Amino acid sequence: MEVIFSNEDLAMEILSRLSPKNLLRCKGVSKRWTSLISDPSFVRIHHQRSRCISGLLVQEFKEYGGNFFGDDYFLYAGVNGELGIFKLMDESFPQPTSVIMASCDGLICYRSRRTRDVEVLHIVVWNPMTQERLTLRPTGCYVGSIFGLAFYPFGSSAKMIPCFKVVSIQRPKHDQNSYSFVIYSSETGKWKTSLEVCYCKDELHKNKHIYVNGRFYWLTSNQNIITFEVDEELSGVIAVPGSKWLDGGARLACLGDSDGYLHYVCIDMSELRVWMLTDPCKPIWVLKHHLNIDQFGEESRDHYIHRVRHSPEMIGDSFVVDAQTFHDEVVYLSIRGRLCSYDFKTGRLRFFFNGLYLRHMTEVQATVLPYTPTLATIGIPWLKQYSGGASISFASTSFNYQGRPRKKLKTGKT
Repeated sequence: MEVIFSNEDLAMEILSRLSPKNLLRCKGVSKRWTSLISDPSFVRIHHQRSRCISGLLVQEFKEYGGNFFGDDYFLYAGVNGELGIFKLMDESFPQPTSVIMASCDGLICYRSRRTRDVEVLHIVVWNPMTQERLTLRPTGCYVGSIFGLAFYPFGSSAKMIPCFKVVSIQRPKHDQNSYSFVIYSSETGKWKTSLEVCYCKDELHKNKHIYVNGRFYWLTSNQNIITFEVDEELSGVIAVPGSKWLDGGARLACLGDSDGYLHYVCIDMSELRVWMLTDPCKPIWVLKHHLNIDQFGEESRDHYIHRVRHSPEMIGDSFVVDAQTFHDEVVYLSIRGRLCSYDFKTGRLRFFFNGLYLRHMTEVQATVLPYTPTLATIGIPWLKQYSGGASISFASTSFNYQGRPRKKLKTGKT
């Protein structure tokens, strides 16, 4: 063992294939391992190799007119069987008071729920690996209730310091035919209202959005996608491919990513199609996958008999398939309410045995987000350095941080 790890290149090759959780333990082996695992070049290599998701963040909730009611839940559905992350998510997410918004490279963004007593929403950026939470309170700007998260593990500027941006999209107060954008940057610790305006009459789906390769994408009710390029602050509207939806057809479509490209999944009658956007500027869609979903009916029958058939979400024995999300050639669906995945590489259908079913006939579809823990989120310095007047909490301890402390002036001897 000592001979193998005396070779730094070989040690980096082996350690870069471990999970972030195991690498945290490896840091306690020796100072040499700590130095190697903390090296920026190693973190970059590990980030490129740890693209497989560990699980899905699943939440169902109701939020009407300033009130929220029961039958809501948050669930972490593990993909690779890591029980440690399952317990971490289950015990740490404040489900009764929060709505999950986005997940990006190991960071999670959620907001407070709208109530009669809470007029201004609080947005939280959470690092589950370190249990750090940064609470953002929008000041001097008007934000909506839909937020996206962009995490830059290796910086977005010449400083190469890890940072993130939170983007809010909303209708302006006096214009219902367009959308405005408000951006929070951890580099400045401030909110900024962008001058960019996107003219679109469509309504947005509350949980049908994604960040891919420098751009945010929001799916609309009229089969369009609103795009926003974060660094240049440029927006646009892209028409989705395929046939038109019927009423309520949003459940038959979702957005996802694979190899840094936006993917659009739609279910048309008995066909499931996956389209890839090769160029967001033109735009150009390419049909990548298609399959007949009737085959899922028989495969899911054994799972279906364990469900209460008189559930209000089901009509008789109807075969209902909802598209939830897509990541790295795997589409995540709910079949008769049961969460499952289909891998296009292997052709395998897999059901998640979590004991919960996603309701079909609800106003807001369940939020299902892929979660990928990365080493780049461990020990990130910008939570302390660029938080402005935001509130930072570590596990059960919280405090208000007001930026870097001022240096004391040197005084000469008298």
